[in-house]
Amino acid sequence: MTFKEKIIALSYRIYSNDKRYLYYTELLKNLNLDRSEIVRIQSESLQKLILYSYNNSLYYRELLDKFNINPLLIKYSEDLLKIPPLTKSIIMENMEKLKTSDKFGKSLQRVTSGGSTGVQTTIYKSAYFIQKSRAATLRNNQLVGWLPSDKSAWIWGSPIEHENLFSSFIINIGIYINNRIILNAYKYSFNDFPKWYKRLIKFKPKVLYGYASIILEFAKYLLESELTIPSIKIVVTTSEKLNEREIIGLAFNCNVYDQYGCREILSIGIEIEPKKMILTDDVTILNINEKNEILLTSLFSYGFPLINYKVGDTGIIENPGQTSNRYPFPQMSLEIGRTTDNFLTEDNNIVSSTALSTYLSTLNLGIKQHQIIQTSLDDFTINYIPTKDLVHEDYQNKIKIVLHEYFGPNISFIFKALEKIPVEKSGKYLMFKRIFNLEK
Repeated sequence: MTFKEKIIALSYRIYSNDKRYLYYTELLKNLNLDRSEIVRIQSESLQKLILYSYNNSLYYRELLDKFNINPLLIKYSEDLLKIPPLTKSIIMENMEKLKTSDKFGKSLQRVTSGGSTGVQTTIYKSAYFIQKSRAATLRNNQLVGWLPSDKSAWIWGSPIEHENLFSSFIINIGIYINNRIILNAYKYSFNDFPKWYKRLIKFKPKVLYGYASIILEFAKYLLESELTIPSIKIVVTTSEKLNEREIIGLAFNCNVYDQYGCREILSIGIEIEPKKMILTDDVTILNINEKNEILLTSLFSYGFPLINYKVGDTGIIENPGQTSNRYPFPQMSLEIGRTTDNFLTEDNNIVSSTALSTYLSTLNLGIKQHQIIQTSLDDFTINYIPTKDLVHEDYQNKIKIVLHEYFGPNISFIFKALEKIPVEKSGKYLMFKRIFNLEK
């Protein structure tokens, strides 16, 4: 590690006994192994996870016994397809059974999925799982040249950007230690782009990271204004489908890489070339079933095991089995079928639906699925599938509070409790939908 990275690592250890940098250095060593060694490590990790889950999680013991699955025979990634998938509805119905009875299960952190697929659920993570996931993210970033000590600018909508948390001393210390600035993606307008440009010129980040759609809009602004940001050498997009990569690359005069992950399982894969994604399966195993649904197994999800977790994304893998000639991991063209619309306010601000879903993920909504439709600047229709015990008024009030915060006090709502939310003509489901044109 560099001197700066050692300082960051020490800060994490002192502040919260966080060992992510220890795990990071361990994962870096895997980059120098050959594929057969990675498969061996993956198999060992998988066997430990399955046996651990069987012995410590009542849900997995009952599941494997019910289907006569011998945990000792789950050795390789393809063996996982013998185990029924873990859906978000199953998690909601078996929350306590999924938690393990050992030391990892005694101290868990609640995490709510981002809900960009429309189905929001709560999982739990042990400190070990969180730190291992963060370490994997740091290691995966390094595959595209992004080092932990590099200055980065985030176009982001995580809860730290929410006005109630942005002034937090601890959060700002974390941002400072990580050599990072954040550009507010919760609610923004095209008038904010000149301010973003000035901040970036002053801060001089090496990496620009954030939502694909907003980075694209910002890139178009730079090209139209004939502006450049020479310090930026790497652009990494996430959370949304990456479109018009060439425009982003032209605006920033650098390579653009797509990253795949979610709140439940942070680090799944990252591109090292356009449309050539590395799936780092020494940490997370990705399978795709016959319906093209993505199933994820996090090999370090101790405390609350995620095995064959149906995240809600669909994907297509081209050339399965092909391995990168640079790294000992599968190299695939992975198309993620996740689509959504952004919203518009009366004062011509844009509300990123991806950022909005992140905000909603901090709330316990108590529903199975929902869809928020902006029918005009002042009108919203909310379709939702309630759980059996849902207090409808509580859910509706939470949605109203959030939308009033971003769209003002004069908006109106229509709530519809449904058994099934309709899909688009394309067959895709939109959690956020706008049915009028968005104009600058």
